[in-house]
Amino acid sequence: MTAYLDSSAAVKLVVREIESAALGAWVRDRPRLASSALLRTELMRAVRRGEPHSIDHARATIARFNLHALDPEILDLAGRLDPVGLRLLDAIHLATALRIAGELEAIVTYDRRMIDGARLLGLPVASPA
Repeated sequence: MTAYLDSSAAVKLVVREIESAALGAWVRDRPRLASSALLRTELMRAVRRGEPHSIDHARATIARFNLHALDPEILDLAGRLDPVGLRLLDAIHLATALRIAGELEAIVTYDRRMIDGARLLGLPVASPA
């Protein structure tokens, strides 16, 4: 099974936040991590903004993920997803997770809109805390 992490979760693997220890322990038990290729940019931007000394740790974290490319099918699906109020990057993450739904253990996120969107689509959600 694969755990799909969005940026709200992946950042916690690099930048110390309240849920970081719980998420780190949860992820250690799951060898298959996935995300959208967006994660590469989202994580590096977040780390550069908050903890620029952690760039190497961010790169090592990204290397653990199977990153799924943004192709026309993903982008088209993201444009059609409900609810219509989904933010762009959330819609892309959800469309990418839908692509691997058959192997998906959970979408790991701490973002309320992502949680609501995933549940609306019938996808399992985890937010280790």
